[in-house]
Amino acid sequence: MSRILIIGAGLSGATLAERFAHRGDSVLVLDKRAHLAGNCFDHLDRGTGIRVSNYGAHLFHTNKEEVWDYFRAFSRWQPYEHQVLVKVKNQLLNLPINLNTINQFFHQKLKNAAEMRAFLAKKTKKLKNVANSEDYVLSQVSSELYEAIFQNYSLKQWALDPSELDAAVIKRNPLRFNTDNRYFTDRYQALPVNGFEGLVKKMLSHQNIELCLKTDFFNFREQNDLSQFEQIFYTGAIDQYFDYAYGHLEYRSLDFHFEEHDLEFYQENSAVNYPSLDYPFTRIIEYKYFYPPAKPIAKTIISKEYPTWDGEPYYPVPRERNHLLLKKYLREAKKLETQGIHFVGRLGTYRYLNMDQAVAEALKLFERVKK
Repeated sequence: MSRILIIGAGLSGATLAERFAHRGDSVLVLDKRAHLAGNCFDHLDRGTGIRVSNYGAHLFHTNKEEVWDYFRAFSRWQPYEHQVLVKVKNQLLNLPINLNTINQFFHQKLKNAAEMRAFLAKKTKKLKNVANSEDYVLSQVSSELYEAIFQNYSLKQWALDPSELDAAVIKRNPLRFNTDNRYFTDRYQALPVNGFEGLVKKMLSHQNIELCLKTDFFNFREQNDLSQFEQIFYTGAIDQYFDYAYGHLEYRSLDFHFEEHDLEFYQENSAVNYPSLDYPFTRIIEYKYFYPPAKPIAKTIISKEYPTWDGEPYYPVPRERNHLLLKKYLREAKKLETQGIHFVGRLGTYRYLNMDQAVAEALKLFERVKK
């Protein structure tokens, strides 16, 4: 039996903990927060019975059969296909941009992909080198849609102009030449019946797992001999682990403002984006859409998201400055692998990872190091 230390009780940490515990190892999981499940943590609001995500919307979707099969062992799931609307003046447009969006915004009656391609060909710029998010949007959907949907949203979300961001940021919203209004097109799209808190709780319920919440790893490291652990998996911020030796990586955070309203529904959809600078927040999430109550209630809960540099690190900022710093930290992390220390997850690898990607990478890492 090996002793395993895992820092972070989010999806990456929980997956590794469950796998090692299932193998028969003794696993200690630390998390500085007072709850498990990381940023996926949700709870049932006592007053309304509505399930609310404490850190914004978290929606599971994947084409990875192995991840879907793995997750299904820990929860029952209910189907949910996400849609996003974006408020532009008095219109609510579909996002990602598709045939419906083009017809709505430009007041057209295009009927198919061929007509949409022909229409956009007259609106877009032909660029030899797509160097950033601004280039990508201008080459795909026109300057009008760029200004209406992307430019100011980026300024609010990242505090950066799209010209300063990698093209990969905008590519997460692919252009579609059909009328599919779903935000994701993955084969499997669902939510755990008892929430992500219930899912992770089940994953960490193995008798070989000890969970210590409200425990800061860096304090723990000062007070304990880490050599007692054969393997250590760190899911926190990689630059913090190395005491910011090469400088701080940039992370954007969110300030969530929750509101309860005496309405059956506050808005037309679970998620509405607000790209205009007239609104200080970037989007409003209405949680009843994710887990509809068994009986209609004249109460609803929303959250408004205000991007900030302060608070918990949520989003790695994809620009050249951070890429250069990250290379230095990854070199240091590589050296520690011989000591059984591994960096995992969005913060541990400083990458934007969807839930299924985080779980898939944790499963792959387990298979690699278990020998």
